[in-house]
Amino acid sequence: MILCCPFFSHLRGQLLAGLLSLATVATYAEQVERPAKPTLYLIGDSTVRCGRGNGEGGMYGWGQVLAPHFDTAQINVVNKAIGGRSSRTFLTEGRWREVLEQLQPGDFVLMQFGHNDGGEMFNGSRPRASIKGNGDETREGVVEATGKPDVVHSYGWYLRKYCENAKQHGATPIVLSQIPRDRWQDGKVIRASNDYGKWAREAAEQADALFVDLNEIVSQRYEQDGQVKVHADYFTPQDHTHTSLEGALVNAECVADGISQLDSCELRDYLLPPDQVPAREDGKFTVKRFDFGAGEVARGYYPVTADMTYTPERGYGFEPTIKVENASTDDDPLAGDVCQSDKPFYFSVDLPEGNYRVSIATPRVSPSNPVTVKAELRRLMVERSAEPTHEIIVNLRRPELRDGGQVRLKGREKTTEAWAWDNRLTLEFNGPQPAVASVIIEPADDAPTVFLAGDSTVADQPREPWNSWGQMLPRFFQPSVAVANHSESGETVRGSLGAHRFDKIFESAQPDDYLFIQFGHNDMKIKDADALEQYRRSLEQLVERARAQGVHPVLVTSMERLGGAQHETLGKYPQTVRQVAADLDVPLIDLNSQSRLLYRALGDNLDRAFVDKTHHTSYGSYLLARKVVADIRSQLPSLAPHLTQDAPYGDEGVIPYEEWKLPASPTRDLAASESS
Repeated sequence: MILCCPFFSHLRGQLLAGLLSLATVATYAEQVERPAKPTLYLIGDSTVRCGRGNGEGGMYGWGQVLAPHFDTAQINVVNKAIGGRSSRTFLTEGRWREVLEQLQPGDFVLMQFGHNDGGEMFNGSRPRASIKGNGDETREGVVEATGKPDVVHSYGWYLRKYCENAKQHGATPIVLSQIPRDRWQDGKVIRASNDYGKWAREAAEQADALFVDLNEIVSQRYEQDGQVKVHADYFTPQDHTHTSLEGALVNAECVADGISQLDSCELRDYLLPPDQVPAREDGKFTVKRFDFGAGEVARGYYPVTADMTYTPERGYGFEPTIKVENASTDDDPLAGDVCQSDKPFYFSVDLPEGNYRVSIATPRVSPSNPVTVKAELRRLMVERSAEPTHEIIVNLRRPELRDGGQVRLKGREKTTEAWAWDNRLTLEFNGPQPAVASVIIEPADDAPTVFLAGDSTVADQPREPWNSWGQMLPRFFQPSVAVANHSESGETVRGSLGAHRFDKIFESAQPDDYLFIQFGHNDMKIKDADALEQYRRSLEQLVERARAQGVHPVLVTSMERLGGAQHETLGKYPQTVRQVAADLDVPLIDLNSQSRLLYRALGDNLDRAFVDKTHHTSYGSYLLARKVVADIRSQLPSLAPHLTQDAPYGDEGVIPYEEWKLPASPTRDLAASESS
């Protein structure tokens, strides 16, 4: 609605007077001494500061992560941008006045508007549009939502006004063209060079202000990184405008790069050299999303088709062991297409070490086609489920230590067991016809961790039919706890100390984490006269070290060997653990006693629980893990609430072998076979 009447002429005069009155503050500002530490103010919309500026909804503006590019001992960086504002409404709502009240000579103002300058001018719920272009024309009307009259200027007029006011306060204005949206044509980012980018440049020239063509700089960076990465990593799934943390960081780099090219601007002197800009800790990210199948890729997701074998260059893909095919069911871009196989298959993603929450969609499951999910070295995460969605927490680790050393790995840990220590998360999808529609991965730094330290009867075994209770344990926890299994075959407690396995655990552990310690099978083979005493002292030292770090120690007695149903096979070692637990008031899981009862209850099925006289099959390990879980319920009240609803209490009895149907993993030790 356009109106011309004396009332609006009067209104226009009032607005102009109000705007000019802002300039009168400059008279005072010119008399104020330049502060020793100037301030860089950022003004703009949600692409500069999104929401409350705390990353809600996974959305970040580049202004939220710009400060690390500056020497903040010499300059302040204040982000006054606010979401949903246009060049017009940032002024009319009084946001700019708040900045001017603080602006001092020697300060700087970075301004970026444009994303919200289209749309309705007077009508609707968000009347915020400016006049397109860079002229001096105006439009007068009544804002429908408020009933108040308003005089609207051009986009360029508002930018010039900000520049003029900033200069009147002795500050340096810098106009930025808006960051591009995630919109492409023929492999190129669609630029704003014919509209808002052009008008921003013209306004800067007319106001004799500095200009950074951020739209072009960022567009070139996006094209360099590629449409797939930009689409999946830099923008949120909600739309093509708001950036994730990764996208905001990239855009902030581009802002800093643009400022560095302003030869006549003192602001560039406050920039840190690129190699001194603090790196993100451990390369952490906010979220990675993968959409499986050959259909339309959901916004914010990486595409994964059946032919995408893992390569280090891509950083994700299927392990080259099993043929996978694309399949589709409907037009839903996320759940309507899948990757599937008639055999178990693996999917891997490059990630730094840490705990990760993994959300998985498997829409083709049913009671007759349940899905089983394992992680890394066959850690059981989801057991034969007919539910279409699952959430798990997986721990990843690397052998490097912060002091420059590393865990002393055995040869097999670099070959057949390499998945336990490599730089990627590996998921195994198993079942009659396993399929996956989507995977979402995000850091789970807040999740408590249950660390396991032990020997081969606890360790993640790489091949069927070998297994351990430590491999089965994650299945019994809700997605609120991570299980980090640092156990290794052939280890003793002294050997693990010497190999820096405990150094790695304590370096990674946080207060209120848990450390389960079970050794004995190999310790009893040491022939030193004081071997048992050294074993006891090592356990005591580990308990003290854990407590000093705020970690909850838990001692576990070793399960008996195959002959343990009739007689003890581990000498005095289980009793030594019991004594240390009693002396130091440490929670005890007496798996040794529990295993003897279990073996007797198995009767004729006992051989089905063992691969050899010491090591267990998946069936035997599963039963032992249930015993551990039952003791967690009774011995660890702070950890017990994290168990799944179907986790055992200890009085359920033995699951008959004939009723236990966990599918085997593809990797198999052909030299070994289950007794059954």
